[in-house]
Amino acid sequence: MNKSKKVIAISPNTVESALPYEMDRKTGELSLADFTRKGIDVLDNEKGFFMMVEGGKIDWACHANDAAASINDTIAFNNAINESIKFYKKHPQETLIIVTGDHETGGMSVGFAGTGYSTYLPQIAGQKMSYEAYDEQISLFRSQKTSFDTVLADISTNFGLVTKEKATDKTAKTLILTDLELQNLKEAYTLSMIDPEQRKLSEKDGQLYGGYEPLSMTLTHLINNKSGIGWTSYSHTGIPTAVFAQGIGANLFNGQYDNTDIYKKLSSLTAIK
Repeated sequence: MNKSKKVIAISPNTVESALPYEMDRKTGELSLADFTRKGIDVLDNEKGFFMMVEGGKIDWACHANDAAASINDTIAFNNAINESIKFYKKHPQETLIIVTGDHETGGMSVGFAGTGYSTYLPQIAGQKMSYEAYDEQISLFRSQKTSFDTVLADISTNFGLVTKEKATDKTAKTLILTDLELQNLKEAYTLSMIDPEQRKLSEKDGQLYGGYEPLSMTLTHLINNKSGIGWTSYSHTGIPTAVFAQGIGANLFNGQYDNTDIYKKLSSLTAIK
């Protein structure tokens, strides 16, 4: 391959011009690690190179308060970082890897009022698709005027949440829907069955669903909270963002500083003005 020419790689299936969430990625579709590995292969040359890899949908998942999607995309991002570490191990005297974010989103924390001092984090794995993928499912339900009972059966399959009547001896008690939770689901279902252009959302609805699909948001919040995960916002927060660095010049990235200083530190290392 002539490495002096531009190379453009396009995933065959994108969602809003981005990769699908890792938990929605189908077998054979390119991962972020795939792009990273090939990007390094294409860019590697005697003069060196700069490469930025973004796990951008971690942010999107946190905006939507979808812990499962955020966790899975963070793992996918870590896999991409591991590709850069493989390169670093071959060139330890001329490589710097920096991992950071431009801001925190959502204010996710381990701890929820409904679970007290307990957490049930493995339950997050009961969610089989992201809010984004489930929005498509809801659109189908809406077009087919699917009944609430049928939707509940689908929720059991894709989120692991069940009603008291459907619970078995093997069902975790924390995954059984309370009367209040079932009521909240039905209210969200009713709103989601209305065409988005025709909905009249109250101020309370705006705070509950953050402008997202009501049923998807209610489901992710339920599985989050039942697992012991809480959120504070649908927006960016003021929580400090960590910076991790490995390689030549990594010591420059210790301590606390303004995020724009990352550029200054990088430019000093690379002698770019």
